[in-house]
Amino acid sequence: MEQNENESRNNHNDNDLREGRKRTSWAIPVAIAAVLALAGVSTWGYFQNRQLNDLRIMMDNQYSRAFLDLTSYLDNVEVLLAKSMVTSTPRGTSTMLEEVWRQSNLAQTNMGQLPVAPPILEKASNFLTQVGDMAYAFNNKTANGLPLSDEEYGSIQKLHNFSISLQNSLHKIQDQIYEGKMAWGISGGPRQLKSQNTKDIQSSQFENVEKNFQEYPSMTYDGPYSDHLLKLKPVGLKKEKVDQAKAEDVVRKMIGNDKIKKVTRLENSDESAIKTYRFKVDYKNSNNDGSAEVDITQQGGQVYWMVRNRNVDDGKLTMEAAKKAAQDFLKNNGFSSMQDTYYMKQDGTATICYAYAQDGVVCYPDLVKVKVALDNGEIMGIEAKGYLYNHKTRDIPPTKLTLEEAKTKINNRLKVESQGKAIIPTDFKSERYCFEFIGAVDDQKFIIYINAVTGVEEDILMLVNSDEGTLTM
Repeated sequence: MEQNENESRNNHNDNDLREGRKRTSWAIPVAIAAVLALAGVSTWGYFQNRQLNDLRIMMDNQYSRAFLDLTSYLDNVEVLLAKSMVTSTPRGTSTMLEEVWRQSNLAQTNMGQLPVAPPILEKASNFLTQVGDMAYAFNNKTANGLPLSDEEYGSIQKLHNFSISLQNSLHKIQDQIYEGKMAWGISGGPRQLKSQNTKDIQSSQFENVEKNFQEYPSMTYDGPYSDHLLKLKPVGLKKEKVDQAKAEDVVRKMIGNDKIKKVTRLENSDESAIKTYRFKVDYKNSNNDGSAEVDITQQGGQVYWMVRNRNVDDGKLTMEAAKKAAQDFLKNNGFSSMQDTYYMKQDGTATICYAYAQDGVVCYPDLVKVKVALDNGEIMGIEAKGYLYNHKTRDIPPTKLTLEEAKTKINNRLKVESQGKAIIPTDFKSERYCFEFIGAVDDQKFIIYINAVTGVEEDILMLVNSDEGTLTM
């Protein structure tokens, strides 16, 4: 029995030994795996940190290059503005201003690449935009051999002074970058700019740049970013403000109360510079598409826009009859002294463009479009945006050259068929007083505009005639 107990103890010890060996055999690989995993995490973290550092260096280099290019282009702008004030010929001034336009655009492109929140450099960016745009506008004048006026030279002088101020501020920041006192970091977000002491430069250095423009002068010139365009307001509205009930009365008078089944007031349009009351009009004895939508201005109570929805049969109404219907409609709704210009026929309707005429001068900015149904002469639509924004009684200057002198400015290959005077709009929302010559070269018709004051060729339009109407290109 004792022998059996000994054998039992030995067997138990053997089992424990085997289990211990088994546990040891598992523990070693697990420990090794843990060590390798820890090493892997450490290695991954090392490479991640290295990649982040590489990214910081790359971003820093890109921002620094953009900033240094910005200062270089601004230096060029300052020098070119100075030179443009002392050139002796319009052609020389034109060369300088053309380069100012190019360099200021390059400067603004690089400014846009900096990791600075937009409000911080908003005025500096607007300054660069206006410098380039003014240079472009003045270049259009000097390229035609016309010298700048004293007022225009004064505008260049003001911009030159502010370019020096901006230049000095940016050079101070540049010096700090060179001295290692400032870095462009990505910590805290890719749009943050941090110095070595982690102080936010957006609230210090670049805000100092913006402070230089607190007294930035208002500039008025012939360019799309001219200050007067940023503040452009409609001048064709009457002074009286009307309520919604009065506006509905205008709708009923315009369409004819005897034709109206119901007027429904829709949501007002208050987003643009011209705020309107909006209505839906249901017509009597009409099918489901027999309705119209109308906008009446809240100031002035004038028709801004109207479109009539109904099927239009192919009509036999002549263009002369359609023009008379449109002209009568305009007179009855507050648009007097309007002259038809061009038209387009489509789907049984004619859209006719009318411009205001003052003392025999056609004022194209004061434009109204009227859509007429060619089956019965009904007014299908009107759009008066151009008129309401631009209409006014103009102070038309005396011409500096005669009609015959202006005709010598056009190409002698053009066979003139008609001529007159016109106010034309520019791309920059300003106006030019011109002689208008309509003629043809071979079978192609053109309109040539010669400035009635300077004699400069202002614009050329090509007339495209078809069975549907006449378009300008």
